Amino acid sequence: MEKYTYKKSGVNLENAGLLSKILTSRLNSSNFTNFAGVFEHSALPEYLLAATTDGIGTKLIPLLEKKMYKTMAIDLAAMNLNDLACACAKPLFFLDYIAANTLNPDEISNFIIELDRVLKDHNCLLIGGETSELGDFIKEGLFDIAGFAVGLASKNTIIKKELLEEGDIIIGLKSSGVHSNGFSLVRKLYNDGKLSETNLLKTLEPTAIYINEILSLCQKKLTLGLCNITGGGILSNLKRCIPKGYRAILDKKALPKIEIFETLKSFVSEEEMFHTFNMGAGFCIIAKEKDAREIFDITKIFSPFVFGRIEKLKEGNNIATAEFES
Repeated sequence: MEKYTYKKSGVNLENAGLLSKILTSRLNSSNFTNFAGVFEHSALPEYLLAATTDGIGTKLIPLLEKKMYKTMAIDLAAMNLNDLACACAKPLFFLDYIAANTLNPDEISNFIIELDRVLKDHNCLLIGGETSELGDFIKEGLFDIAGFAVGLASKNTIIKKELLEEGDIIIGLKSSGVHSNGFSLVRKLYNDGKLSETNLLKTLEPTAIYINEILSLCQKKLTLGLCNITGGGILSNLKRCIPKGYRAILDKKALPKIEIFETLKSFVSEEEMFHTFNMGAGFCIIAKEKDAREIFDITKIFSPFVFGRIEKLKEGNNIATAEFES
């Protein structure tokens, strides 16, 4: 049986990577490879502002069909707050953008009320947003959502990946499942009858929100690198946290077993799975081995596990990379 791919379902990650390279080169800013953009201003001499923006992609389609507004809200908050966590930034405020075919006041108000509740649980304030009717752009019965989060990071806790050393460890935090990436592929499998209704519901589990626990680690200065595993899978995201001259070596066997990924493996190659999904690791922490016990205690709600280690590359090898043990 021919295996399904993300590209054949309509998403080409190579184009996303090419765009990132072009912007990083042309605009000369490291912010384009960071999970959250950071901004320094003389009015805040001891702090940095951090900002993120993201949506939840085509996961929104089945969530809207099933009127799962609470999950939509959790996912949108998670996609932004988890990126903000990578800058050790305490969330301050959030704005949303909603583009609808036709405004449905009951539907959209249900979503916004849930979003406000979720953000308050993570010490973030929803201060406004924008809602537009775009009948020529958005399919009938649908709306799209995006979020914008701003946080404050102390310069004393900001992570400097240049401080990583050989022997540092990588700790994984368990995901709640597929999270909010790879849904063009998930939906293709469902529409082709490969996934059952029960399988689909398992893919729709809300994205885990890690920021409260990660900020506790930052406050205690227990982290050397923080990585939100989103689009592109584990390796492409993790290598963004590795300084040149080093590599992350990961153990696939350490990943927690999550049923929905075992189901997806029946139709998608292992290589494609690891390029597309988080595979059970929703967030990664790089730290000193001596701090592992304290990190495990603070993040125990997410079943932490030792996922790998940092190694120094041979002299003159000026790249940063991440790979699985052979």
